[in-house]
Amino acid sequence: IQISALALEGNQEYKQKLEQLQKRHLEVIRELIGVQKQSRILAQVKIKINELEDVLHGVFLVKERTPRTLDYIMSFGERLSAYIIAEVMKDCGLAAEYLDARNVIRTDHHYGHAKVDFEVTNKQIRDHFKHRQEVQIITGFIATSEAGETTTLGRSGSDYTAAIFAGALHATDLEIWTDVDGMMTADPRLVKKAFTVPQMSYEEAMELSHFGAKVIFPATMQPAMINRIPIWIKNTFNPGFVGTVIHAESSNGKLIKGISSMNGISLLNIQGSGLLGVVGVSMRLFATLAREKINVILISQASSEHS
Repeated sequence: IQISALALEGNQEYKQKLEQLQKRHLEVIRELIGVQKQSRILAQVKIKINELEDVLHGVFLVKERTPRTLDYIMSFGERLSAYIIAEVMKDCGLAAEYLDARNVIRTDHHYGHAKVDFEVTNKQIRDHFKHRQEVQIITGFIATSEAGETTTLGRSGSDYTAAIFAGALHATDLEIWTDVDGMMTADPRLVKKAFTVPQMSYEEAMELSHFGAKVIFPATMQPAMINRIPIWIKNTFNPGFVGTVIHAESSNGKLIKGISSMNGISLLNIQGSGLLGVVGVSMRLFATLAREKINVILISQASSEHS
């Protein structure tokens, strides 16, 4: 994203940054894969980097980076890393296979935050897995529109990708590996004594995530919730820790599970006698906000209809 921003500004420095990006990926391959098998994998990575270079050169020349172009640029991170990981696993003797999620996840064309067509996607995922024995190493975050263009699934898109596959395949569990010990009772950066909640229901997790808990996003929970698949939130840096399990039942009788907080919120107060008994005021307000793509997170109205 940074490299494309430099290209957009017409800054030649984007070429050095791209060179560093390539160097980093090639170093990983040389470090992790046996010398005999390196050349083919290095060549594949260089081909992908050359593709990226062509797109960035176009951005540099026309001084334009549309949402569609940005989605395509952003897809390279996943495509390079998942491919390398699959090859490393193969080199270690594991039966692994690289899968570009764009081959199976179908979306609309809302670049940056595409909506999944579950009917097509679920069928394509099941068809793909029907004849596969190998462990699939899958790109997160990216998909394809009906027109065959690369799209991205928006915030927390890789977790969402995992949930889409879990839902389509009726998995027994879904694990989300993050950098914290599961869902906490409060934001550990603000509350030093915050601790992990061992289990909670989908609804409780949905409430917490909607109001600021960044560990899991509501979209990720939907496919798991529909298919009643337990979601485990685990910590990459503390793999032995049990973490949090989110499933259908609430647990241990505690009414309050955690406190979440949000920053940068605007509060809009509308009041006056002109609102009394006037039909359609709310409709006009929310239609105006919706037109500007403003998300309303909480609404309250006085019983007098005055505010």
